[in-house]
Amino acid sequence: MNKKSGVILIIVIILGILGFMSLNKKPKTIVPTQTSTDKKEQSFLIDGFPIDKVPLYKLTEVSSSKIFINTDPENISTFDDKNFAYYNVVFETEATQKEFFDYYKNLFESLIADETESREMVKGKIGEYRVSAAYYGENKTGYIQVHLANYQDENLNKYFIDYPEIFQPNEKLVEHEKSYGLLNQKGGEIEYTKYFTVIDSGDQNNDGKDDVDEFLELETEYKKQFQDKPEYIYDEESETIKWKDGEYDLTVSFSRDHGRIYVMLRKKL
Repeated sequence: MNKKSGVILIIVIILGILGFMSLNKKPKTIVPTQTSTDKKEQSFLIDGFPIDKVPLYKLTEVSSSKIFINTDPENISTFDDKNFAYYNVVFETEATQKEFFDYYKNLFESLIADETESREMVKGKIGEYRVSAAYYGENKTGYIQVHLANYQDENLNKYFIDYPEIFQPNEKLVEHEKSYGLLNQKGGEIEYTKYFTVIDSGDQNNDGKDDVDEFLELETEYKKQFQDKPEYIYDEESETIKWKDGEYDLTVSFSRDHGRIYVMLRKKL
Protein backbone atom coordinates (compact mmCIF):
# COMPACT_ATOMS: atom_id res chain seq x y z
CA MET A 1 0.00 0.00 0.00
CA ASN A 2 1.46 3.34 -1.00
CA LYS A 3 1.43 6.39 1.25
CA LYS A 4 -1.49 8.03 -0.58
CA SER A 5 -3.71 4.96 -0.22
CA GLY A 6 -2.92 4.75 3.49
CA VAL A 7 -4.05 8.32 4.08
CA ILE A 8 -7.32 7.69 2.21
CA LEU A 9 -7.95 4.53 4.29
CA ILE A 10 -7.43 6.43 7.54
CA ILE A 11 -9.90 9.16 6.43
CA VAL A 12 -12.52 6.54 5.52
CA ILE A 13 -12.13 4.84 8.91
CA ILE A 14 -12.49 8.17 10.78
CA LEU A 15 -15.61 9.12 8.80
CA GLY A 16 -17.11 5.72 9.53
CA ILE A 17 -16.53 6.09 13.25
CA LEU A 18 -18.09 9.60 13.26
CA GLY A 19 -21.10 8.32 11.33
CA PHE A 20 -21.62 5.50 13.81
CA MET A 21 -21.41 7.91 16.73
CA SER A 22 -23.95 10.27 15.17
CA LEU A 23 -26.43 7.43 14.68
CA ASN A 24 -26.21 6.49 18.35
CA LYS A 25 -26.08 10.03 19.74
CA LYS A 26 -29.18 11.09 21.69
CA PRO A 27 -31.04 14.10 20.27
CA LYS A 28 -30.44 17.37 22.09
CA THR A 29 -33.06 18.02 24.75
CA ILE A 30 -34.91 21.31 24.31
CA VAL A 31 -35.65 22.82 27.71
CA PRO A 32 -39.29 23.92 27.74
CA THR A 33 -40.04 27.52 28.56
CA GLN A 34 -40.88 28.14 32.21
CA THR A 35 -43.73 30.53 31.44
CA SER A 36 -47.01 29.74 29.79
CA THR A 37 -48.33 31.48 26.71
CA ASP A 38 -51.56 29.50 26.72
CA LYS A 39 -54.44 31.95 26.32
CA LYS A 40 -56.74 29.87 28.50
CA GLU A 41 -54.31 29.93 31.42
CA GLN A 42 -53.90 33.69 31.02
CA SER A 43 -57.57 34.44 30.33
CA PHE A 44 -57.99 36.36 33.61
CA LEU A 45 -54.87 38.46 33.18
CA ILE A 46 -55.84 42.09 32.57
CA ASP A 47 -54.67 43.75 29.40
CA GLY A 48 -51.53 45.77 29.98
CA PHE A 49 -49.83 43.53 32.53
CA PRO A 50 -46.19 43.25 31.31
CA ILE A 51 -46.14 39.46 30.96
CA ASP A 52 -43.19 39.69 28.55
CA LYS A 53 -41.07 41.39 31.23
CA VAL A 54 -42.53 39.73 34.34
CA PRO A 55 -43.49 36.11 33.54
CA LEU A 56 -45.77 34.11 35.81
CA TYR A 57 -43.53 31.18 36.71
CA LYS A 58 -44.92 27.71 35.97
CA LEU A 59 -48.40 29.19 35.62
CA THR A 60 -51.36 26.84 35.63
CA GLU A 61 -54.17 29.36 36.23
CA VAL A 62 -54.64 33.06 36.98
CA SER A 63 -56.90 33.44 40.02
CA SER A 64 -57.19 37.23 39.84
CA SER A 65 -55.42 40.24 38.36
CA LYS A 66 -55.94 43.90 39.24
CA ILE A 67 -54.54 47.37 38.83
CA PHE A 68 -54.47 49.62 41.91
CA ILE A 69 -53.92 53.38 42.09
CA ASN A 70 -53.42 54.75 45.60
CA THR A 71 -53.07 58.39 46.66
CA ASP A 72 -53.69 58.03 50.38
CA PRO A 73 -51.11 60.19 52.22
CA GLU A 74 -51.27 57.77 55.15
CA ASN A 75 -50.50 54.73 53.00
CA ILE A 76 -47.03 53.50 51.97
CA SER A 77 -46.35 50.93 49.27
CA THR A 78 -44.28 47.73 49.47
CA PHE A 79 -41.42 49.88 48.18
CA ASP A 80 -41.98 52.73 50.67
CA ASP A 81 -43.67 55.04 48.15
CA LYS A 82 -46.48 57.48 48.73
CA ASN A 83 -48.79 57.78 45.71
CA PHE A 84 -48.30 54.63 43.65
CA ALA A 85 -49.85 52.30 41.10
CA TYR A 86 -49.28 48.59 40.71
CA TYR A 87 -50.53 45.41 39.09
CA ASN A 88 -51.42 42.62 41.50
CA VAL A 89 -51.69 39.04 40.21
CA VAL A 90 -52.60 35.92 42.16
CA PHE A 91 -51.96 32.69 40.27
CA GLU A 92 -51.67 28.95 40.71
CA THR A 93 -48.20 27.55 40.00
CA GLU A 94 -46.59 24.14 39.66
CA ALA A 95 -43.41 25.47 41.28
CA THR A 96 -42.27 24.76 44.81
CA GLN A 97 -41.52 27.74 47.00
CA LYS A 98 -37.76 27.31 46.47
CA GLU A 99 -38.11 27.03 42.68
CA PHE A 100 -40.36 30.07 42.69
CA PHE A 101 -37.96 32.28 44.63
CA ASP A 102 -34.88 31.03 42.76
CA TYR A 103 -36.58 31.86 39.46
CA TYR A 104 -37.47 35.44 40.37
CA LYS A 105 -34.12 36.13 42.03
CA ASN A 106 -32.42 35.08 38.81
CA LEU A 107 -34.89 37.13 36.76
CA PHE A 108 -34.31 40.34 38.71
CA GLU A 109 -31.73 42.70 37.28
CA SER A 110 -31.04 43.72 40.86
CA LEU A 111 -32.39 42.53 44.20
CA ILE A 112 -34.04 44.86 46.68
CA ALA A 113 -33.25 43.26 50.01
CA ASP A 114 -35.22 43.73 53.21
CA GLU A 115 -36.29 41.73 56.23
CA THR A 116 -38.95 39.82 54.23
CA GLU A 117 -36.54 38.33 51.69
CA SER A 118 -35.54 35.34 53.80
CA ARG A 119 -39.15 34.57 54.60
CA GLU A 120 -41.90 34.48 52.01
CA MET A 121 -41.19 37.34 49.60
CA VAL A 122 -38.42 38.55 47.30
CA LYS A 123 -38.19 41.97 45.69
CA GLY A 124 -36.19 43.36 42.81
CA LYS A 125 -36.07 45.46 39.66
CA ILE A 126 -36.87 44.43 36.10
CA GLY A 127 -36.37 47.32 33.70
CA GLU A 128 -38.61 50.19 34.76
CA TYR A 129 -40.59 47.99 37.16
CA ARG A 130 -40.09 47.18 40.81
CA VAL A 131 -41.48 43.73 41.48
CA SER A 132 -42.37 41.72 44.56
CA ALA A 133 -42.90 37.95 44.38
CA ALA A 134 -44.51 36.18 47.32
CA TYR A 135 -45.26 32.51 47.99
CA TYR A 136 -46.56 31.43 51.39
CA GLY A 137 -45.77 27.92 52.60
CA GLU A 138 -46.30 25.28 49.93
CA ASN A 139 -49.79 26.27 48.83
CA LYS A 140 -48.90 26.40 45.11
CA THR A 141 -50.04 30.01 44.90
CA GLY A 142 -47.87 32.89 43.72
CA TYR A 143 -48.45 36.59 44.35
CA ILE A 144 -46.87 39.15 42.04
CA GLN A 145 -46.92 42.93 42.40
CA VAL A 146 -45.52 45.04 39.57
CA HIS A 147 -45.14 48.68 40.58
CA LEU A 148 -45.31 51.25 37.81
CA ALA A 149 -42.81 54.07 37.46
CA ASN A 150 -45.58 56.70 37.22
CA TYR A 151 -48.86 56.41 39.10
CA GLN A 152 -50.25 59.26 36.97
CA ASP A 153 -49.60 57.44 33.68
CA GLU A 154 -52.46 58.37 31.34
CA ASN A 155 -52.52 54.80 30.02
CA LEU A 156 -54.11 53.77 33.32
CA ASN A 157 -57.26 55.74 32.51
CA LYS A 158 -58.42 52.99 30.13
CA TYR A 159 -59.21 50.70 33.05
CA PHE A 160 -61.84 53.09 34.45
CA ILE A 161 -63.58 54.32 31.30
CA ASP A 162 -66.55 52.04 32.00
CA TYR A 163 -66.67 52.64 35.75
CA PRO A 164 -70.36 53.08 36.64
CA GLU A 165 -71.05 56.13 38.80
CA ILE A 166 -73.71 54.38 40.87
CA PHE A 167 -72.27 55.35 44.25
CA GLN A 168 -71.77 59.11 44.46
CA PRO A 169 -69.56 60.32 47.33
CA ASN A 170 -70.71 63.43 49.17
CA GLU A 171 -68.58 66.32 50.41
CA LYS A 172 -67.50 64.44 53.55
CA LEU A 173 -65.62 61.78 51.54
CA VAL A 174 -62.20 61.93 49.88
CA GLU A 175 -61.25 59.22 47.37
CA HIS A 176 -57.82 57.66 47.99
CA GLU A 177 -57.73 54.39 46.07
CA LYS A 178 -59.37 52.78 43.08
CA SER A 179 -58.87 49.43 41.39
CA TYR A 180 -60.03 47.45 38.39
CA GLY A 181 -59.67 43.70 38.05
CA LEU A 182 -60.70 40.33 36.68
CA LEU A 183 -61.69 37.53 39.06
CA ASN A 184 -61.58 33.85 38.14
CA GLN A 185 -64.70 32.89 40.07
CA LYS A 186 -68.41 32.38 39.42
CA GLY A 187 -67.60 31.94 35.75
CA GLY A 188 -65.57 35.15 35.71
CA GLU A 189 -66.26 38.61 37.14
CA ILE A 190 -65.19 42.20 36.62
CA GLU A 191 -64.51 44.08 39.85
CA TYR A 192 -64.11 47.77 40.65
CA THR A 193 -63.20 49.00 44.12
CA LYS A 194 -62.69 52.37 45.75
CA TYR A 195 -62.09 53.55 49.25
CA PHE A 196 -62.71 56.95 50.75
CA THR A 197 -61.56 58.58 53.95
CA VAL A 198 -64.08 60.51 56.01
CA ILE A 199 -63.50 64.20 56.76
CA ASP A 200 -63.89 64.65 60.51
CA SER A 201 -65.28 68.03 61.54
CA GLY A 202 -63.70 67.51 64.96
CA ASP A 203 -64.43 69.29 68.22
CA GLN A 204 -65.41 72.77 67.08
CA ASN A 205 -66.98 73.88 70.38
CA ASN A 206 -63.99 72.67 72.42
CA ASP A 207 -66.00 70.53 74.81
CA GLY A 208 -63.65 67.55 74.43
CA LYS A 209 -66.02 65.61 72.21
CA ASP A 210 -66.60 65.30 68.48
CA ASP A 211 -69.53 67.45 67.48
CA VAL A 212 -70.71 65.16 64.68
CA ASP A 213 -70.66 61.39 64.14
CA GLU A 214 -69.85 61.53 60.43
CA PHE A 215 -69.96 57.76 60.01
CA LEU A 216 -73.46 57.57 61.47
CA GLU A 217 -74.63 60.41 59.22
CA LEU A 218 -73.14 58.79 56.11
CA GLU A 219 -74.50 55.37 56.98
CA THR A 220 -77.97 56.80 57.52
CA GLU A 221 -77.80 58.78 54.28
CA TYR A 222 -76.76 55.84 52.08
CA LYS A 223 -79.15 53.37 53.72
CA LYS A 224 -81.99 55.74 52.90
CA GLN A 225 -80.71 56.32 49.35
CA PHE A 226 -80.44 52.65 48.40
CA GLN A 227 -82.99 50.87 50.61
CA ASP A 228 -85.48 50.54 47.76
CA LYS A 229 -82.99 48.98 45.36
CA PRO A 230 -83.33 45.31 44.35
CA GLU A 231 -81.83 42.77 46.79
CA TYR A 232 -81.02 45.48 49.35
CA ILE A 233 -79.51 44.11 52.58
CA TYR A 234 -78.06 45.89 55.61
CA ASP A 235 -75.79 43.97 57.98
CA GLU A 236 -75.69 45.82 61.30
CA GLU A 237 -72.76 43.86 62.75
CA SER A 238 -70.39 44.63 59.86
CA GLU A 239 -72.05 47.98 59.02
CA THR A 240 -72.36 46.92 55.40
CA ILE A 241 -75.05 47.57 52.83
CA LYS A 242 -75.54 45.53 49.67
CA TRP A 243 -77.85 45.90 46.70
CA LYS A 244 -78.14 45.30 43.00
CA ASP A 245 -78.17 47.94 40.27
CA GLY A 246 -78.66 46.55 36.78
CA GLU A 247 -75.86 44.09 36.08
CA TYR A 248 -73.80 45.21 39.10
CA ASP A 249 -73.74 43.86 42.64
CA LEU A 250 -72.64 46.60 45.07
CA THR A 251 -71.20 46.48 48.58
CA VAL A 252 -70.51 49.54 50.74
CA SER A 253 -68.74 48.98 54.06
CA PHE A 254 -68.41 51.61 56.79
CA SER A 255 -65.15 50.92 58.64
CA ARG A 256 -64.79 53.13 61.68
CA ASP A 257 -61.56 51.39 62.72
CA HIS A 258 -59.89 52.32 59.42
CA GLY A 259 -61.62 55.67 59.09
CA ARG A 260 -62.72 54.61 55.62
CA ILE A 261 -65.69 53.69 53.49
CA TYR A 262 -65.07 50.84 51.06
CA VAL A 263 -67.06 50.47 47.84
CA MET A 264 -67.03 47.36 45.65
CA LEU A 265 -68.86 46.75 42.37
CA ARG A 266 -68.90 43.40 40.57
CA LYS A 267 -70.54 42.07 37.45
CA LYS A 268 -70.32 38.91 35.40
CA LEU A 269 -68.01 38.79 32.39
